[in-house]
Amino acid sequence: MKTRLSLFLLIVFLLPLLFSAVGCKNNNDAHLFVDDQAELLSSEQRKRIAALNQRLLEDLDIHFLVVTLESPALDLDAKAVELFDAQALGEKTGGARGMLFLVDPKGKAVRLETGYDLEGIFTDAFAGYVEREQMLPFFAAGRIAPGIEATVEMLVTRALKANEDGDDTLAWNGKTPKGHLSGGGGAKTDIHVGDQLPEKSASPLARDFGPQPSPMQALDKYLQVLSQHIKDPDLGIYTPRTRDFFRQWVVTNAQQDNGLRSLERVVQAAETLVEDDLGVIRFPVEDRHASPYFLEKGDQGWMLDFYAMNQLIRFNHKNQWHFVKTEHKFSFAFTDLRFDKHGFPHRK
Repeated sequence: MKTRLSLFLLIVFLLPLLFSAVGCKNNNDAHLFVDDQAELLSSEQRKRIAALNQRLLEDLDIHFLVVTLESPALDLDAKAVELFDAQALGEKTGGARGMLFLVDPKGKAVRLETGYDLEGIFTDAFAGYVEREQMLPFFAAGRIAPGIEATVEMLVTRALKANEDGDDTLAWNGKTPKGHLSGGGGAKTDIHVGDQLPEKSASPLARDFGPQPSPMQALDKYLQVLSQHIKDPDLGIYTPRTRDFFRQWVVTNAQQDNGLRSLERVVQAAETLVEDDLGVIRFPVEDRHASPYFLEKGDQGWMLDFYAMNQLIRFNHKNQWHFVKTEHKFSFAFTDLRFDKHGFPHRK
């Protein structure tokens, strides 16, 4: 349940790579993408990260390695450069397009190191932001493994978006310096490893976020939740099952920021469909990254059902949504579409 929940929150706040299970083509290649010396990750988590990083190498020509250290490093910055060179990160690509995510749990620090040709995408400022606003809350709650996995997915999402936007900073400039493949780009952040979820105190604005007269008004309220970084799980715009759901996990500012940007991009194209007390807000099927939102109507109004979304929706490694099963109580909103054997939507 914990692993499934951690990945689901990337739908809620990150709209990311909740990818279908896929393994490395060769299990012997997994060490090229994950080196879990501290044994922080489960076997399934290692497989998912390795598979995602392998797809990143195949699709975007970026070699991303995650390393957790068993023994603390005396100098984490120097250790990152040492590992970068030892693993020859970037040599498998068309330029210095390697990336290292180094976790030192006993030394209480993390380091993101990037190759020369990726510094335009993964700037020092962005790396520091991800470490502070995404990793630290997970680590403070003792959720190190889910924090690593969620951070990897956020970094891969940024690379995918840059590629889709035609960002020329992803293009090899042919000017990579000889010798070291990394110029020390990235960021280092001290971490605190705790053992409790951060307290999700009731928001003083909670009364402004009750059930709404229409599905779109509920979604508009959710946009405000994201923009104001409200983390109260007991808001009235959530169904009771969703409130129980949100009490169990870490919600970060970085997740909410990404969710806000993703939703703002498509909200003007939203379409609402209602049948009795169920509602669906969906977006043009051609936008494969914009998954639908499910809602239920109670005595006081419409509420968002993220619990149902978690049960029914997944994303592949390209951030394209699909249903786990196509027969469900919200299927009335999709009768004009057909779904292939993997649950991906298509126009009839």
